[in-house]
Amino acid sequence: MARKLFGTDGVRGRAGDFVTAELALALGRAATGNTGAQRPQVVILRDTRESGEMLAAALAAGVSSAGGDALLAGVLPTPAAPLLLRRYGLDLAAVVSASHNPFADNGIKFFAADGYKLSDEAELAIERELERGSATTSAAAARSGRVRELRGAAEDYLRELHTRFAELQLCGLDVVLDCANGAAYSVAPEIFRRLGAEVTVIADEPDGRNINDGCGSTHVERLAQIVRGGGHDLGFAFDGDGDRVLAADRRG
Repeated sequence: MARKLFGTDGVRGRAGDFVTAELALALGRAATGNTGAQRPQVVILRDTRESGEMLAAALAAGVSSAGGDALLAGVLPTPAAPLLLRRYGLDLAAVVSASHNPFADNGIKFFAADGYKLSDEAELAIERELERGSATTSAAAARSGRVRELRGAAEDYLRELHTRFAELQLCGLDVVLDCANGAAYSVAPEIFRRLGAEVTVIADEPDGRNINDGCGSTHVERLAQIVRGGGHDLGFAFDGDGDRVLAADRRG
């Protein structure tokens, strides 16, 4: 049986039209129930789209209704999901993002406890659960879980990155970062600075609608011009959820 809802990178479409709060709630409930954990611990992160808070809240409601605890990590890049899963020993991660798409789109993708995206089989099981329209997905749903903020998630992510790349010395390197007004706008400049680089940042003022708008990895020519024109050493352009990057050398 082929999947109908999940694509190659989760569920994605126009926010409020295809990707609705009702769908997010149902996905959160079904995915939580399919973890097999007695009281699933689920971290939820998002990019900077204006629809992200609504969808994250709906996901959290779904997690709680399935007897799991939803941990709201706020705005973080997609690669933070597997690191936080392993750091905290959680059961599931949900990322609210439509990657490089315009702000009007949004999406939801899940990561299993091992840090990898859900298998095709797991996604198919979630779709079947939604098709059945079950009110509950597990015995745990007889009791509701909690929804709370995961304080310090960004700092914990930065510490994990710094630990992994501690031997990478960027002192004296002049770097430009195009953060696409997206999920990497805060943590990307910070980790480069901690590793010693001199950092110039563009597209780091998200307003909910300017994500990927004339910036980021889909518009790398802007980064190239700034690197070349300013005499910088190199530059990196991220996409909206920070899991894709393109680079420009000093010649643009």
